[in-house]
Amino acid sequence: MSLPSFKKAQESYKGFLVTKVKKIEELALYVIELVHEKTGARVVHLQNSDPENVFCISFQTLPSSSNGVAHILEHTVLCGSKKYPVKDPFFSMIRRSLQTFMNALTGMDFTCYPASSENVKSFYHLLDVYIDATFFPNLSRESFLQEGHRLEFLRLDDPKSPLAYRGVVFNEMKGAMSTMESRFWQHMFEHLYPDLPYKYNSGGDPAAIPALTHEELIDFHTYFYNPSNAVFFFYGNIPTQKHLDFLENRLLKDVEKKPIHSPIAKQKRFSSPLHVEKPYPAKKGESDVIGFGFLTAHLGDLETIMALTLLESILLDTDASPLKKALMDFGITSVESYFETEISEAPFILIFKGCGDKSAKEIEETLFHALRDIAKEKISQEKILEALHALEFSRKEISNDHYPYGLSLFMRSILPKQHGVDTVKSLEIDEVFTKLKNRAKNPEFISLLIHEYFLENPHFVSLTLKPDETLVRKEQEDEQTSLLHLKEKLT
Repeated sequence: MSLPSFKKAQESYKGFLVTKVKKIEELALYVIELVHEKTGARVVHLQNSDPENVFCISFQTLPSSSNGVAHILEHTVLCGSKKYPVKDPFFSMIRRSLQTFMNALTGMDFTCYPASSENVKSFYHLLDVYIDATFFPNLSRESFLQEGHRLEFLRLDDPKSPLAYRGVVFNEMKGAMSTMESRFWQHMFEHLYPDLPYKYNSGGDPAAIPALTHEELIDFHTYFYNPSNAVFFFYGNIPTQKHLDFLENRLLKDVEKKPIHSPIAKQKRFSSPLHVEKPYPAKKGESDVIGFGFLTAHLGDLETIMALTLLESILLDTDASPLKKALMDFGITSVESYFETEISEAPFILIFKGCGDKSAKEIEETLFHALRDIAKEKISQEKILEALHALEFSRKEISNDHYPYGLSLFMRSILPKQHGVDTVKSLEIDEVFTKLKNRAKNPEFISLLIHEYFLENPHFVSLTLKPDETLVRKEQEDEQTSLLHLKEKLT
């Protein structure tokens, strides 16, 4: 491991103040954190000897409706910028640069722009294009109409033909929302987080997208896409000072500090469970899909988050796992679990398919009965330690299966940082696992987790999706009716 570019906190460098320097032995890297004093921009560099350098420009973007503004903006900023006014610089770079990865991602509360390269010149050229795209996009009305939504005549040369909505994101989300899975997640988060931005469809609900205006898109960019609200993440062997020089000269020297939005509040907890029924677009013969969601801990409670990750593994990893087996023995053919740790407060979600004629109430009773039995009988120390070792190994494994390893560390550290979680604590897991191993010595360890986060947790949503073969047709008819009324008002 090479020596860090800075030795200690409180060092200054060309307007940047070092706030943290920490060696993480288990990952063979140094965490260097800085703040740009003029703008408040945050910089995090995970410096090590890896020649595949990664950067990611990340913004916390919080929707206030399901009009898809964050998703449409992600597309639109990549349609040309001040320095690179070509129609599609993003795909031009894919063809011409020595990149090993390029993308743009819209999450439920963030938008980020990552790229990587093993060639230093190419790395900074990529960064230059991304900086210009995100901070100085053209955001033309034509690009908004192309990427977001627009009106067209069904037959382009015939004004007497019916109107239709078009747009890259509109069409993409219309396809996505035609699936049961997308409907499930939209309804689950809508009810599990009724007071937070997570209740909105950040990708965009096709019924709400046409309400978004070009002016609202520009306002959203102005508010969220500024250095004061940004985290500039770097990973790899390029010295930190080189990154700082580039940021200062290319962007920050000409920018003023802006007010930033308030942090996401904590969701007020329910006093009693919520039971919801919704339709989903289905084919003939499909049956109910039932899901349960529990709201658990804040991402800042890293030990509990890891304990619940362990609990999911123990209870549901395989068909022989105790909770999954009990549910499948009851006659449910498919049991899926998700523990989401990329938003401020982690939900634990179960999805049941192939339920036959079993109701949500019957499955709920079976679930809680099985959890009580597991808590009473207790999981053996041997099984707990075996699951702990597997989890620890998976967290330390260096894998480049889908994207660069540096980007996986971004997901583990910077997304929690945007919710106030210390970067080092998110990465330095040895201490967390040491504490978990000590806690696991208590015979009541698993039982206590089950009781606190499941059996005695009133913040619980039971969601039943009922198959509706006519739903898509009804929604299309509603859309056509609104377009008909709109057409009547046209000159």
